[in-house]
Amino acid sequence: MANLIKILQEQKDFSETEIMIATYLLANFRKLAGMSTRQLGKNTYTNSAAIVRFSQKLGFSGYTEFRVQFLAEMMQYINHPKGEELVVSTKDSIHSLIDKVTAIETDTLKETRNMLNPEDFLKVLNLFIKSKHIDFYAMDNNLDIARIASAGFIMANKCSSVHSPMTMQYLQATSASKDHLGFIISRTGNNRMLLDIARLLKLRGISFILITASPNSEIASLADVVFSVASVKQMEELGPRVFLLGAKYVTDIMFTMLMTRLDYHESQQKEQWLNKHFRY
Repeated sequence: MANLIKILQEQKDFSETEIMIATYLLANFRKLAGMSTRQLGKNTYTNSAAIVRFSQKLGFSGYTEFRVQFLAEMMQYINHPKGEELVVSTKDSIHSLIDKVTAIETDTLKETRNMLNPEDFLKVLNLFIKSKHIDFYAMDNNLDIARIASAGFIMANKCSSVHSPMTMQYLQATSASKDHLGFIISRTGNNRMLLDIARLLKLRGISFILITASPNSEIASLADVVFSVASVKQMEELGPRVFLLGAKYVTDIMFTMLMTRLDYHESQQKEQWLNKHFRY
């Protein structure tokens, strides 16, 4: 059983107000993703200040940090209520490994889904509409997700670019105009070079989106929109790979969102032209 879930269930040393909040959270967690402190306070017959104090009592800086962790642990608890950990070992058979990896990746998508706020996608859509070009900033394996996302955005008539060398990424951030939109992918949210780029974009008045597994990181504090992605804590070796799955999931939603706003005949003509001139 996850620590946070256990605390909320046992309600040890909770006041009457805190019991009301904990009881509501456990029963209505699926509604929580897009719920503000004000709305949660109203639903629990308390107020925003009480929600923040409750979050801080549990060891979080505030409601947002609590909500992300609570939803992640709640989804894990639902899928594994007895608290069994999906840890792989040399004793696992091939069938067991298949089942465990499937469970881990399925849980990741479910957890990420519950962290997503539809309003954030509306904010991103507005940023997409205002921008003429999307500049990706990422390192290592995250560059693969950036390339996939960039290719999709171009298909959706949104120009974008990805540069592998960090030197080029620095130059990109230095020379980009205000009609460009930055897009950073960072699991830890604390990479020194990406943090430098985030500060540079902020200094130059260029908006940027962040996909991360650390919504309380320094880069996240600078971003215009932050998308939290679930990761794996009990198997750090799998953490980066699981993060890629969630990051691609978020960019796939953005791609679909852009495609649904394309003129159908225009996109069909583009597809026919590509089929005629290229083999892909």
